[in-house]
Amino acid sequence: MSFLKDLKSVVRGNEDAVTPRAEISKDNPLFVYIRMPIDLDPDDRHELFADPLHEALEKENLGAVTGGGTMFVPLDDDEDEEVQFSGIDVDLYDLERGIELLRRELIRLQAPRNTSLLYELEGREWEELLYPRPVC
Repeated sequence: MSFLKDLKSVVRGNEDAVTPRAEISKDNPLFVYIRMPIDLDPDDRHELFADPLHEALEKENLGAVTGGGTMFVPLDDDEDEEVQFSGIDVDLYDLERGIELLRRELIRLQAPRNTSLLYELEGREWEELLYPRPVC
């Protein structure tokens, strides 16, 4: 099972739910996970990113921030852990306009490099980097 399916299972209770593009609405939102490669405590995550994103989404009636969390990975057998990333859960009511708003606001809020948007659409999982990778 993928990370996104595991997360949807915890957040939504059904990791196998397929979201058809044409059915995305306030009654049937698209779950988007914003993965940020940064160690943020919950208060900072809300103040710096989740609250401003929620306000912008609500203002445009495009969605809502519904939660968030931190992913830890074990460092050793002594139960020491390290933060792998912080995340924000979002429900979008409009795919194109909602993703565009998330990208614009995350850039404005100076989200870190390698921040990505993860979502499942019509049975396919997507992971979009916020900032394009430079061409070498």
